[in-house]
Amino acid sequence: MSQIYFIRHAQASYMAANYDKLSPKGEEQSAILGNYLAEKNIRFDHTFVGTLSRQKKTLEIVSDCFKQQTIEIASPNILTSLNEHQGPRAMKLSYEKLLKEDKFVQENFPAADEDMGRAKKKLMIVFKYFMEKWVNGEFVVDHPEVEPWDVFRKRVKEGLATILEKTPPKSTVGVFTSGGVISAITAEALGLNSESKVADLNYAVRNTSVSKFLYSNGELNMLSFNEVPHLEEGMITFV
Repeated sequence: MSQIYFIRHAQASYMAANYDKLSPKGEEQSAILGNYLAEKNIRFDHTFVGTLSRQKKTLEIVSDCFKQQTIEIASPNILTSLNEHQGPRAMKLSYEKLLKEDKFVQENFPAADEDMGRAKKKLMIVFKYFMEKWVNGEFVVDHPEVEPWDVFRKRVKEGLATILEKTPPKSTVGVFTSGGVISAITAEALGLNSESKVADLNYAVRNTSVSKFLYSNGELNMLSFNEVPHLEEGMITFV
């Protein structure tokens, strides 16, 4: 039986020009996670990571923590299939049209003069609304830069298949990825059919959280979801 740890990246730079970069807090979260895993004697025979900077940096910091304690960690297998869905990009490309045509977006989209805290909350409300419509095909974003939701779900399945194929029996595997991917993997293990519920899971996945799965005889089973025993309350974040 293999144990597979799906780990969400640490806090990225929400609402910054470049989201795909760990914040200072995210770097601290990564170090806390790395030290926790080392102290708990969790050793990865194989590691996998997507190509996004926030995913790779999280693994890099965890690896540094292992090395500082003279613990070997496997060189990562890089899989584009572990990259996050493109919901934020889809909404960014659509929001001008939505502001003209959609009453909910008109009423809830943050104004330019709103303070940062209120703007973040309102933007998340609009994003959740957009995602529910997008994953169910009610909002169609036909743009070459946007991967459709159903294509995302398919590539995550293919990525999972690759991980399982490359994982010998009785291995311990670390997979560094994003919340949407972890939600999609969870849906595969639990047989969830509602795309809205799959998307909704993403909002609960905390930064550097660990979701653990067992794999044996062709079956993937969930053991735990979204655990953060290594983080104190003030260090827990969601974006």
